[in-house]
Amino acid sequence: MALYQSSQAVPVEFLAPETEGVVVDLCGEEKNLHRLEELGIRCGCKIRMLCPGETCLLAIEGKKMCLRLGSTAEILVQPLTP
Repeated sequence: MALYQSSQAVPVEFLAPETEGVVVDLCGEEKNLHRLEELGIRCGCKIRMLCPGETCLLAIEGKKMCLRLGSTAEILVQPLTP
């Protein structure tokens, strides 16, 4: 198991298409963070960017979901290299 350093973390919307990353931090208001966790987005989970943009399409634990984060929350990920 690899250790992930948040100093190399980037916002999830900066991942290129088909790039995977591991969530290292969630930032924002508590109610928004709680909702992300209810959706399965929490520190340590693996995310794959399907379609980046202001509204991005992600694959998380085999599920596809569309998110528009804006200023409500920020998901920081450690990109995974093959």
